[in-house]
Amino acid sequence: MTEKRTLKEKLIARHWVNCEKQDLARLALQSPAPGIATLCDIPYIDDGRKEHLLDIYYPDGTEKPLPVIINIHGGGFTYGYKELNKYYDMFLASHGFTVFNLDYRVAPETRFPGQVQDLSAALHWVAEHGGDYPCDMNNVFLVGESAGGMHVMFITLIEHNPRLQELYGVKPVGLTIRALGLMSGGFVFTRGLGKAVMAGPMFGKGYRRMETYKILDLDTMQYIEKLPPCYLVTSEQDFVTNHSRRFAEILQQKGVEHVLHVWPKQKDPPLGHVFSLLYPTWDESRQTTGEMVEFFRRKGILEKYL
Repeated sequence: MTEKRTLKEKLIARHWVNCEKQDLARLALQSPAPGIATLCDIPYIDDGRKEHLLDIYYPDGTEKPLPVIINIHGGGFTYGYKELNKYYDMFLASHGFTVFNLDYRVAPETRFPGQVQDLSAALHWVAEHGGDYPCDMNNVFLVGESAGGMHVMFITLIEHNPRLQELYGVKPVGLTIRALGLMSGGFVFTRGLGKAVMAGPMFGKGYRRMETYKILDLDTMQYIEKLPPCYLVTSEQDFVTNHSRRFAEILQQKGVEHVLHVWPKQKDPPLGHVFSLLYPTWDESRQTTGEMVEFFRRKGILEKYL
């Protein structure tokens, strides 16, 4: 049973109602990339829940395995579903990838450990069943925006961290993850806006005492040096620009190869939070996606696909 919502969670839910109206209006004006095969609502946990479904996209007529992108949507850990990312993921598929678009439960339906467990189950499903689709499972890339960026980083980190596996009740997936794409990632939760606004809804009452919360401190998080190469993008008009900057500093300290692209301020169009996903056909978005795909090409074994 879903626990009773706090006042903060009610206010956040009201905010997301308005966001959903904007998202649906935005999608109504967009069109899918042509020539993309779509397989929708495949259960990765067969329990009848819509949050435990995924979609798959790849170019029509694909006859050989393609490199794989797994996309995890954002939404402040309290909002979002895979359909909001579908046109972006089709656009990614048009670059010659098989793309998995994952859904998962959000807070307060389930708190942060439950979200991690959902995503781990989804990745285990991809690892087990990816070969049934046009997938080169030796070339896998994870992409996420906002809260999805945090999930991408964390779910990858869990692969190398036995303590996190024990704490969150998950097992290593074993995928060959070549690189990460992190758009406007929300990485800072133990201080500042992340702690003030999101920590309670993410973890529930008493979160300050929870090991599952305290272990998210970037300054003390272990095994970051084992992350694969990371492509990070944000903008000066992004309200969490500092998150990407801070994470890039830590990657630099840990010796993790990475690229950070911070778009400057501009008026037409304004480059706000996760703009390249929201408006994939903007010139700036096409450039961003092109940079990320090129970064993936260099970090994977992709020459045979070009």
